[in-house]
Amino acid sequence: MRSILSSKIPTMRSIPRFLAPPSLLLLGAVLHPVSSLPGAEVSAALPLQNAGPAAKTLFTALSPEESGINFVNPIDTTHPLKRIYLGAFACGGIGVGDLNGDGRPDLFLTGGSPENRVYLQTEEPLRFIDATAQSGIKAAGTWSSGPTLVDIDADGDLDIHVCNYDAPNHLWINDGEGKFTEKAEAYGLAISDASLTATFCDYDLDGDLDCFLLTRDFKRAGGRPKEHPVELVNNKWRIKPGFEKYYDIVTRAGGKQVYINAGRQDILLRNEGPDARGQTRFSDVSASAGISGRDRGNSVTWWDFDNDGLPDIYVGNDFKDADRLYRNNGNGTFTDVIRQAAPHTPWFSMGADIADLDGDGRTDLLVADMAGTNHYRSKTTMGEITSIRPFLLSAVPRQYMHNVLYLNNGVGKLADGAFQAGLANSDWTWAVKLQDFDLNGHVDAYFTNGVSRSFNNSDDQRSASDHIGQTEWDYYESHPPRKEENLAFANRGNLNFENVSKSWGLDHLGMSYSAATGDLDGDGDVELIVASLDESVRVYRNNTPASSQRASIRLEGAAGNRLGLGANVWVQSGGRLQRQVVQPATGFLSSNQPKLHFGLGDDTQIEHITVKWQRGHVQRIENLRAGQTYHIKEPSTQPPRWARPVRKPTRYAPITSPSLRSIAHRETPHDDFSKQPLLPYKHSQLGPGMAWSDLDGDGDADCYLSGSAGHPGILSVNEGNGLLRNIKNLEFTRHAEREDLGAIFFDANSDGTNDLYVVSGGVECPAGSPQLRDRLYLNDGKGQFTHAPNALPDLRDSGSCVVGADYDRDGDIDLFIGGRVVPGAYPATPQSRLLRNDSKGPAPTFSDQTASVDGLGQAGLVSGALWSDANGDGWVDLLVCCEWGPVTIFLNRKGKLVESTAGSGLATYLGWWKGIAASDLDGDGDLDYVVSNQGTNTPYKASKEKPELLFYGDFDGSGKKRIVEAKFEGKTCYPRRGFSCSSGAMPALRSRLKTFENFARSTLGDLYGDVLSGSLRLEANTLESCVLLNNGNARFSITKLPRAAQFSPSQGVLLSDLDGDGLTDCVLAQNFFGAQPEIGLLDSGLSVFLHGRGSGRFLAAGPDKSGIRIAGAATALTTADLNLDGRPELAFAVNNSPAMFLSELPVSNQSHKLFEVRLRGKPGNLVSVGARITLSSPTTSQSQTSEITAGSGYLGQSEAARWFGLGPAAPETPISVTVRWPDGSSTITRTVAGDRKVLIQQP
Repeated sequence: MRSILSSKIPTMRSIPRFLAPPSLLLLGAVLHPVSSLPGAEVSAALPLQNAGPAAKTLFTALSPEESGINFVNPIDTTHPLKRIYLGAFACGGIGVGDLNGDGRPDLFLTGGSPENRVYLQTEEPLRFIDATAQSGIKAAGTWSSGPTLVDIDADGDLDIHVCNYDAPNHLWINDGEGKFTEKAEAYGLAISDASLTATFCDYDLDGDLDCFLLTRDFKRAGGRPKEHPVELVNNKWRIKPGFEKYYDIVTRAGGKQVYINAGRQDILLRNEGPDARGQTRFSDVSASAGISGRDRGNSVTWWDFDNDGLPDIYVGNDFKDADRLYRNNGNGTFTDVIRQAAPHTPWFSMGADIADLDGDGRTDLLVADMAGTNHYRSKTTMGEITSIRPFLLSAVPRQYMHNVLYLNNGVGKLADGAFQAGLANSDWTWAVKLQDFDLNGHVDAYFTNGVSRSFNNSDDQRSASDHIGQTEWDYYESHPPRKEENLAFANRGNLNFENVSKSWGLDHLGMSYSAATGDLDGDGDVELIVASLDESVRVYRNNTPASSQRASIRLEGAAGNRLGLGANVWVQSGGRLQRQVVQPATGFLSSNQPKLHFGLGDDTQIEHITVKWQRGHVQRIENLRAGQTYHIKEPSTQPPRWARPVRKPTRYAPITSPSLRSIAHRETPHDDFSKQPLLPYKHSQLGPGMAWSDLDGDGDADCYLSGSAGHPGILSVNEGNGLLRNIKNLEFTRHAEREDLGAIFFDANSDGTNDLYVVSGGVECPAGSPQLRDRLYLNDGKGQFTHAPNALPDLRDSGSCVVGADYDRDGDIDLFIGGRVVPGAYPATPQSRLLRNDSKGPAPTFSDQTASVDGLGQAGLVSGALWSDANGDGWVDLLVCCEWGPVTIFLNRKGKLVESTAGSGLATYLGWWKGIAASDLDGDGDLDYVVSNQGTNTPYKASKEKPELLFYGDFDGSGKKRIVEAKFEGKTCYPRRGFSCSSGAMPALRSRLKTFENFARSTLGDLYGDVLSGSLRLEANTLESCVLLNNGNARFSITKLPRAAQFSPSQGVLLSDLDGDGLTDCVLAQNFFGAQPEIGLLDSGLSVFLHGRGSGRFLAAGPDKSGIRIAGAATALTTADLNLDGRPELAFAVNNSPAMFLSELPVSNQSHKLFEVRLRGKPGNLVSVGARITLSSPTTSQSQTSEITAGSGYLGQSEAARWFGLGPAAPETPISVTVRWPDGSSTITRTVAGDRKVLIQQP
């Protein structure tokens, strides 16, 4: 590549005015840039100004006297439009940019009752003068909202677009020296509507800027009319003439039509370029482009969510109006894919901003809501759950009242990481600003908060009829303002944010709405400008010390996009890659300085800067110094033609065979909350389970998928080459009313065929019902099953898992069945069971031996279990995953189980443990474990100091036991559920407390007093999915799995060397859709692949690399070699959905080979369940050890084969396979050189 170093120092004339440097001192004589395109141009570097003075806080708020800015948006109760103080139009907006060409950023401020203002920055940094009169800008009598600073005529200076309420929008064209002329009509932009804000981007890649105009709603003077504004015309309801701008008719669930306060139609305006007279014109292409619906918008953001190089559009809408995610189709049209792409959205979407928050090189989106940051605010704004429950359960996608952090995972399927990051709650937020404020290389977050009145006070419930004849503002005007503190969160890396509002000097208490950012004083860090009601616009000087390295980048685009809007810029320093997008119009009613600022921490050198312009040009500049501003110019050559990017191959891909799609679980809806209204989650949605075995003797694996109440389980026979066929079984149909959960295949009667055990669970029937009896089905050897009703004791427990092993070494398989719940009495401890196989002939017989093991029957609320030799003595032990308890271990003392958790190191880790799997993760020869858990990306937060609590007792003297969940705020314990839910279950609470206010101020002790001490008390202090590293003799140390493993509740867990490198990998099945409505769907996972790195460490592979994208509620996770190619397929059971089957793509398995081991046991234990296999290969760094199990993970049983990695250089020498058999004997097998599988017969 040839050098593209600019040969001359650019002058002020050669640099557009909005890019002009604050100083002409140039130090860029030693740049050595390279570019992927000829003709690209990079100017010399310009040094940043000296950093500001040292200060106690990161930011210092400048007084109006210091800044010269005395612009106030008051609450003017005499204004004829005061009714719109109710919402987003209340406080005006902020624009930042160089308006007069002197190289210094200036401010443009809009107002409602006050006129808009231009403030020019003087030669004294951060000192401004009001230059409105000289600018020519006038807006008397208009109520303005969002300003956008944009070079709309591509002449090198900043013009101003201003949105107005119910009046034509303005377009102020800059003459280059800060004098403006209004020309909206000439450009086709003088739109009169409820215009809130506008944002510009070249969506059609034709080189000029197009416009998306976000609208809100009209507030009718006088409120609702006395008579309904609807009429019946030709048997159809319509809005009466004259009321269309305020109301619309919508169809609710069940077909009911209602009229509502309606928003306005958003407008997409395409830049048609100059007409015959040379005048640039915009045309409304909304309808033809696919922009539709009447919504009440609060923010709009250009965001390439699917990483295809085309700008997409996210629209954040208020109330029940669904957010919109318009995917750019590349042909001038858009498709709203919010239902397909987003797991859920905020309920009341407010401001939004984009940035790479998790450091993966892709831009994420943070959309704000108004969830309270403390118990009091949360509980006084929740409202009556009975009125909102139908919406919570029916919205598509679901809408929840908390911020949503959409993490871009590279596959167009978004995940919400707000709770994981600690950014889910920020009070009544308007603006979101994402910038690296402290210049450490991580993007931080800032939120403006407060509102003109407390419109969502739960004690102030009003009906639609209350608005007849008066506006909402008329009612609230006499109420006090709702002032809240603004919030700042420092990004500490790894998606870990810390509240630094006070220490950064940003905890202002007020009614703050819009905020904008820009480097006002030229020192490379970012100042904040904040607009608040009833006080002056405030400038916050950034005091980041000069020791924090930094770099700023100005882009000069070609043709009609001189600001380079939509361009992506990557900066790499110290091995760390950062990404920003040139899109100034983000947040809420703000237009940031059109310049990028990168914090470099301690890095004094930049390895490279890469720019990808919106139209496709790519430039890369290397070996640069920190502390500079770099001005980069877009090449003037023809850009490459856009083409949808080719996705890189993934490790796995879904198998799309119709025969597999028919293996589907169907859930029968059941209202668990009717009996226990304060349940944390439903117990009727815990399945399905999945089990694999060769049932017909043809050498391949067949499948059973558990059914649900009303739907029998599905038996699928493998017909070869991975094709499965469902076969009907009348016995299953006879038991269709039962809720299947765990299931395993094993030889129950030692006849040489694998039979089927199915656990009955759920809460669809009363405790003790015959429907809760488990079932044993006997196999005739051809895959046909017959129920054996007399084989099992008459046990009627609502169970979860079943796991089998020969714990007493008598040659047959015994069973542990975990008790999950007592129907109608959660969290009372259910009965778990130990069933000994006493079969002596073809008629199987099992006896209940639970009483012989202390503590086993009352082990807890069991979700999963595993027979595994934890202490290495040759006898299989039992590990049990309990909710509200530890992973409990029962050591096998030569056929007698002894509860031994206290000495294991696990007793103090109380979780909501779900599934468990075993493998030797650190190569020391003993078995380690991975246990799945709730994760940390939900409202629940637990630690040993502040656990989650649950109480169960009669709290109101009614004779009915109720659940009370509790949490800590500081050192005080409060109820987790709100007044509406709690008083609905315990009416005495409402009689005693009467108001949400009183409830919110009450501690747990205030509410329930001495009854708490006599109630059942449970706690959880560990919610992370974890690794249990065996330090020998079943003594464990516990470590957390990577962040990706905590993004959603995990159920199924699989341990196997899937990539063939000789180290055990882990896969987790994620999501759960049965949580109580206020929590909602826990749906931010796609299931996750974790590459083993040895020593119990794992590295997450994103869905763009793994190919695992299970959006549903995945439960059991199993493996089976469906097509007998020597590599296992992944099989996910998914609640109320078809099972998902993934096959490894050939391109991913060519460098690392797998070795398959199968064991042939004896009648009664056909596949040698309980055997331990150790493989030693000269091409791997450590030996590998695994076990054969009958049931593992969560409600799952994989095919009884084990796969081991041979590394990148598969050996041509023999491999050593050591087997310790279930009876304690051992064998060593040396394989034939070059073989990739072995079948070993038990002696």
